[in-house]
Amino acid sequence: MKKRSKGAVLSVIFTLLLSLFIPTSYSAQKITAGATCKGLNKKVDYKNKTYTCIKKGNKLVWSKGVVIKSAAPVPIPTSSAAPAPTPTPIPTPAPTVVPTPTPVKFKAWSTEIDSKTLSDQAQQNFLDWARDRRSNQSNHLQIVQENQHSSRVSILKRADELGAQLFGSYFLQGSITVIGASENWTIQELAKSGWDTKRCSDPYMPGVALCLEWGPNVGRRQGYVVTSDSNYDHRNPGSDGGALLAHEYFHLVQVNIIKSTNGIPTKSGDANSAKDIPAWFLEGTAGFVGFSVAALSQNASYWEGREKMLSYAPPQESINRNSISDYEIRVCCGNDTPTYPYIVGQVATEYLVASIGFQKMLDIWIDYGATKNFELSFERVTGISKSAFYEKFDLIRTKVGLPAISWRLEGLVNKKISN
Repeated sequence: MKKRSKGAVLSVIFTLLLSLFIPTSYSAQKITAGATCKGLNKKVDYKNKTYTCIKKGNKLVWSKGVVIKSAAPVPIPTSSAAPAPTPTPIPTPAPTVVPTPTPVKFKAWSTEIDSKTLSDQAQQNFLDWARDRRSNQSNHLQIVQENQHSSRVSILKRADELGAQLFGSYFLQGSITVIGASENWTIQELAKSGWDTKRCSDPYMPGVALCLEWGPNVGRRQGYVVTSDSNYDHRNPGSDGGALLAHEYFHLVQVNIIKSTNGIPTKSGDANSAKDIPAWFLEGTAGFVGFSVAALSQNASYWEGREKMLSYAPPQESINRNSISDYEIRVCCGNDTPTYPYIVGQVATEYLVASIGFQKMLDIWIDYGATKNFELSFERVTGISKSAFYEKFDLIRTKVGLPAISWRLEGLVNKKISN
């Protein structure tokens, strides 16, 4: 064997040592906003900023970069093929930075208002309430499967963590959220926690399916299956799944507040349901909470996305055009009912929260748990009757983003009001 010179050997050793200190990841490259890049939509973290390769004219260049916000890590299993993860309690989140809304002038139950005034006052009252709970222990488990759709998963995780931080105290046995990449994995994880569901595939929106625990026990579990990615858009909230998760989590909160053993008693038009929860209050409060929590978890503005929030409804001619009293029941067809309760219910919840505060809205639920009579609890908490509230709300509807009344429910049939 031919011997190498001493100088050659030292050169090889120096080269090997040098290679140990040169990073091999993409982040070693110096990234400058506006510099040429390769790979449209490619993201790179550099000096505490995330840069995205965007198209500008006919060139691919790096964006200005977005500051990376630190967040408490959540344990994530490596894959569905790996040993089953052990659910780990989420540590108490760092105090949420709650923005201070612009002061507004609002008088309780006023009928001289506009959309912005109503929305801002409702959000101010919600944020004031949330600020007092920013350090709460959550008593919540979040179990997440490794998923290539990391942006959407991150949005769901943040909405879930904040929702549990704000409302976790209503779950005496704690709450559980499972976010999986496959239905089978999600079902298996839910089964480990005591819920033997057979499916978790309700297709509420493209890329996100879910399941909620309803049954003989008080609900405390929810599962999500994420199959496509999405980014948060403050002008189009609800398209990523964060508001959906917070909305459905609040349904579990409702069940626990009223201590129901089998879902939420909801008005149906049957005489036996006369004292039950109106559909607009059931879905409207969940809608308001869902969008408020999602916006706050992303440090975004509820108002900037409000117009789009109010557009999520079936396309029927009668949608949102009945008096609020008609939205106490769903007359048919699930969410495609002509008396679609979500949008009118969310605006009505804004009016409630703006007038009496967020905690008193929750107090209606709490009092109903004792009285089992919605009208009685509503008046005891708000200080006005349900019928007086309905009259005031129908007076403001066109001022706060809803169309004028042009339809009327007759029995279980929705009819257009003749001119």
